Amino acid sequence: MSGALATIKKSVRVKALAVLAAVGVFMLAATFLTACSGRGDSPDLLPHLISTPDAEPVRPIDGFATYELSPCAVSLSDAQYRARVNELYSAVVDFGRKPVFIDNDPVKPVYDAAIAVLDRYVLNSWHGNADGAYRTVHTIHDYLIARVDYDFELYDAYNRGESVEGDPAFGIDGVFLNGRAVCDGLSRAVAFLCAIEGIENMRVTGAFMGVPHAWNKVRIDGKWYNVDVTADAANYTVDGSGKDDYKKQISHGYMLLGDDTYSRFSPNGASGEHAHVFERTVECDTDYDYYDALTVRIGGESFAMTVTSQAKLNALFSAISDEKGRVGKIELKLDFEGKANVNDGDVYEAEIRAAYRKLKSPDFDFTATQKPYFRYPNGVYVFLMYR
Repeated sequence: MSGALATIKKSVRVKALAVLAAVGVFMLAATFLTACSGRGDSPDLLPHLISTPDAEPVRPIDGFATYELSPCAVSLSDAQYRARVNELYSAVVDFGRKPVFIDNDPVKPVYDAAIAVLDRYVLNSWHGNADGAYRTVHTIHDYLIARVDYDFELYDAYNRGESVEGDPAFGIDGVFLNGRAVCDGLSRAVAFLCAIEGIENMRVTGAFMGVPHAWNKVRIDGKWYNVDVTADAANYTVDGSGKDDYKKQISHGYMLLGDDTYSRFSPNGASGEHAHVFERTVECDTDYDYYDALTVRIGGESFAMTVTSQAKLNALFSAISDEKGRVGKIELKLDFEGKANVNDGDVYEAEIRAAYRKLKSPDFDFTATQKPYFRYPNGVYVFLMYR
């Protein structure tokens, strides 16, 4: 997440955010890192996905009223195809209907690909259960971060002054057919998948650090929450490798936040700085604590993901060090007694620095100006240890 990761090891620069107000919302999250020699690349964190899909999956949209898409030719111009993708999106998200396609409809593969994602990862048994909406949103969040890449080529084309209007990365087809998108496309995909699953949601547009941005609000168990898939994906390269070698880590720091937390959190650590600005059409007045009661297993021992003391944080880092570098990153929530205003700045820097001293020969240095971690709202951190 741009702005959330400080410099690591030597010369590090954060790629600037792009502003595309005229053509769509475009928030870039990318960081360039340097590091000392490592122990081989650690795998990206995989999402918590279902490994055995239902044999006969049923989606809630199958019970919705139908919407017949307008007649069209099988072969469309780029502009016509874009308009039809938008019509499909509106039919599902805005009208809450099940689309009916013409024979050989050029946009039916977009819908089929979205359904295939849900058929693979969202179980029938979740529908109607008390935690079904949460499980579905969690899976959608993790799937999109893990499987869809940020479109850096589009970003570079924009910087060269080229026209990017109408690019698939701004739509659901970029997500489901190409696996490449910017925040506009990702937020549309969240809305589209949630609508198919019958989960009340809306897409929100505003600004992040002054840059146009898009994310979502979802209604779970009668309460509304912000969900920002783009902000929960951290893209970075190590040792000067190019954009084809981007690594990605998943966080849940921006999953299910209230409006006050979402707008107040200062990723750059400036107290009083409002990172997210938006019109509060639906109030989200509480945060959902994703980390409550979750544990992580290291070296045969279970540790709580919510860490409540220096001693516990030190013990966890020591256990990681004993794993001989197999733990490349870890996601934790720090909640020490007496700590306040955790969204206004990096209030845990000294405590984290002490914990990093427990690591044996970490691949990323921790200096006065270089911090090997990403910071998220409510004391959530993603720590990097070994490559």
